[in-house]
Amino acid sequence: MFDATFKLVIFGDAGCGKTTLTHRFLTSLFKSDSTMTIGVDFNVKSVDTLGRKVKLQIWDFGGEE
Repeated sequence: MFDATFKLVIFGDAGCGKTTLTHRFLTSLFKSDSTMTIGVDFNVKSVDTLGRKVKLQIWDFGGEE
């Protein structure tokens, strides 16, 4: 069970690094090449902070929106 759930929406111009930033946050790895996001990518990550368990719903939008 989670103490809180937050939606994190990533949007911006095409090719500015939204997907790379999201991948880095989710995996702690840097990926220098990635495919363009068509539509939206959805991911979930659990984070423990200040003794609370938080669920992050991460929405990575393609740059064409």
